[in-house]
Amino acid sequence: MYKNEMVKLTLDELSEIKKVTSVPLRLLGFKPLHCLKEYHNLRPPTFLYPSDEEISGSTCVFIAIYRSMLRLQKYAVAFYGYSSNPQLVALVAREEITSSSGQIEPPGMHMIYLPYSDDIRHVEKLHMTTNGPAPRASEEQIDNAVAMMRKLELKDFSVYQFSNPALQRHYAILQVLALEEDELPETKDETMPDEEGMQRPGITKAVQAFKDSVYGENHDFEEAEAEATKAKGSEASQKRKASAEVAAKEAASYNWSELADTGKLKDLTVVELKYYLTAHNLPVTGKKEILINRILTHLGK
Repeated sequence: MYKNEMVKLTLDELSEIKKVTSVPLRLLGFKPLHCLKEYHNLRPPTFLYPSDEEISGSTCVFIAIYRSMLRLQKYAVAFYGYSSNPQLVALVAREEITSSSGQIEPPGMHMIYLPYSDDIRHVEKLHMTTNGPAPRASEEQIDNAVAMMRKLELKDFSVYQFSNPALQRHYAILQVLALEEDELPETKDETMPDEEGMQRPGITKAVQAFKDSVYGENHDFEEAEAEATKAKGSEASQKRKASAEVAAKEAASYNWSELADTGKLKDLTVVELKYYLTAHNLPVTGKKEILINRILTHLGK
């Protein structure tokens, strides 16, 4: 509506309104190079170079713009693509790089695909509160952390001290195949922590002091209590699993569909009815009639 009048547009007019550009690459303007950030480069850029095969004189225009961009330290902003998928791009001029052996990189422009605002993630600062200062480690905690790290530090460390475990296993397989041996030689993974070395009194004392300063003196008891609770839950889960396996085995000896069709479920005992319910992970509470109805419902009778 415009001034109380209905504005009608033809399909061609609607198509023209939606059209961003009629050419694949349309120059919009120029900006200083310092405005282009490293995180604006989302994917590998495309290298552009001129050609007079389709448009006569494009090489002259390209070279003029290219030299001006290098001289003024600017990059071009352009639309790339058609109406279905338009995208802003940056055209950055690159000088030719040569060496005594010849050309390393040719002169031209790199087309960098610029991100939309939603593509840029703003890093959140963790552990920051509006009600007070951010929590920081105390001097005691820092000193204990330094002491622990010094105890765990490897003297004269070099990556060449440790063999690649994947390569060692590969060599062991080759040895078995080449020498026709029956068993695979045992390979030691030297990248795994030294458990025996970690149990040395000096290291355990430093680790314990750090844990006490961070978590408190009773943290070991709380951890042990949590592990015990977890173990109890695991034991109960194993018992339920074993009970379900026994029930499934017993339930397999009955033709439940036939018993339901002939009305003979009522002749079974409660224990026998619970075999079916337990095997199918159904509730086993209630009177015999409730158990029978539950089985019939599960069978779709």
